[in-house]
Amino acid sequence: MTQGRKPTASHLKVLAGTTRPDREVTDAPEFDLIDDFPGPPQHLNMDGAEMWKSLGRQLVAARVLQVVDLYSLEQLCFAWQCFRKKAKAEMEATAAETTALKSLFSEFGMTPASRRKVSSGSEKPKGNAFAGNGRK
Repeated sequence: MTQGRKPTASHLKVLAGTTRPDREVTDAPEFDLIDDFPGPPQHLNMDGAEMWKSLGRQLVAARVLQVVDLYSLEQLCFAWQCFRKKAKAEMEATAAETTALKSLFSEFGMTPASRRKVSSGSEKPKGNAFAGNGRK
């Protein structure tokens, strides 16, 4: 039997407009959002550091990057730099490496399916969405 879908983080539900107070986890830990994004870790090469800077700025601007997420972002950037290093050497990445990289991309909303979980914050249409139901 499969494990099923991973739960969506509560702050992503708020952004998407799908939060329900009756299903809210009341004792979930809260961490500080990052306002001033730090420079890349020293062990990242040019590819990893470039991803760190570009992705980090976007996540901070979207107000979704928390202090504890820096370690996962570092892991993503390191996996990306290893992937790029192999590609430049004309080597194939293993299935496990590709799966791990895709999983990290998904965690940061970098796949079409994971992006659907978060709305862009645009205005929603006003009015009753069910006003026309039952009418011909």
